[in-house]
Amino acid sequence: MCLKTRETIIIKVRSMLFCITLLIFSVSAYSQSDSIPSTSNPNDSLVLTNEYIADHKKRFNVKLEVGNDIATFEIKENDLDLYLKPNLNLRYALVFSYKFLSIRIGVRPKISDEDKELKGGSDTFRFRIQALFDYWNHVLEYNIDKGFYLANTNEIMNSNSDIRIQFPELSSNILFGSSSYKFNENYSMRAIQSQTEIQTKSAGSFMPGIGYVFYSLSGTDVIKDIDGEIVYRDYYSEYQGFNLSLLLGYYYTFVLKKNWYINAYGVPSFGFDFYQTKNMSPEGTNTTHFNDTFVSLNYGFGGGYNGDKFFFGIDFKNRFTNEKFSSNRVKISPSKNQFNVFFGYRFKTPKTVSAPVDYMENKIPILKDD
Repeated sequence: MCLKTRETIIIKVRSMLFCITLLIFSVSAYSQSDSIPSTSNPNDSLVLTNEYIADHKKRFNVKLEVGNDIATFEIKENDLDLYLKPNLNLRYALVFSYKFLSIRIGVRPKISDEDKELKGGSDTFRFRIQALFDYWNHVLEYNIDKGFYLANTNEIMNSNSDIRIQFPELSSNILFGSSSYKFNENYSMRAIQSQTEIQTKSAGSFMPGIGYVFYSLSGTDVIKDIDGEIVYRDYYSEYQGFNLSLLLGYYYTFVLKKNWYINAYGVPSFGFDFYQTKNMSPEGTNTTHFNDTFVSLNYGFGGGYNGDKFFFGIDFKNRFTNEKFSSNRVKISPSKNQFNVFFGYRFKTPKTVSAPVDYMENKIPILKDD
């Protein structure tokens, strides 16, 4: 199969999966709007859905997040393991939630001049849209990072310098997506994800689903060495791929005293990774295609306060996987021992927020909760 045809197929698959995700949104919203009677009152911001869940979906939630969930990449070249990382220590984000819709926008952190001199500059963009229904949870997230440095420079160069080898043109594009289904109606995923509900009594649920990731890594042809010289490489590689996995998660929220909680989850998964490597040289480009299976476990825990107006908390998460590391592939490695601190406030919903969401519900009535 020629490269052009292969890339055309990948683009079509991306478009198809995006359409499927939108279709699942509509179907899942329709199934639950038909089967679950709503107790919402349009004049109230707080409604007791049942003795386990208090509803805040008609309020406008604004949340600030600070975390270290920064993906690094592992590639192998000439029998050397290269650990590539963007020059970011923390990520900041604002999350806006109203009714079924939650939107997260990443905020670019400032890099000091000294740190930029040692590790280079990095540009980043992160956007996530999440649709949370009574039983279904859908997530679509797009991440772009440009400008990486070689984290294990000293090991490879056998030096003690603070200066790192830099890849100023290296760019990563990652599209994450997932859809999962909640079995227990007394468990609130919204209370943990968007804080548009409050878990008033302890509950948990089994949540199976599917996950998919599109990824690409390009721009390894230019490096800046530890002496500050720009080097254009004759031999380098570019990577792109797609993986699909089955998720088998279980989530639980333990309610302590009023509005205080502890939550935990574990999500084992099994999947397939389809990827290609393009090896560049003065003689031309050689493209090869591969596929692998993998097993992974995502798990985490956290806690916080979810009050009628204020909410705050902290989450920790980690991931284990048996993904193989070889010269033919790139391995995406989330930060070890990730943490996420957040705090937010529920506002009276302004017209500029309610109008477009209400318009969507009027045009697509199956999105309505009531």
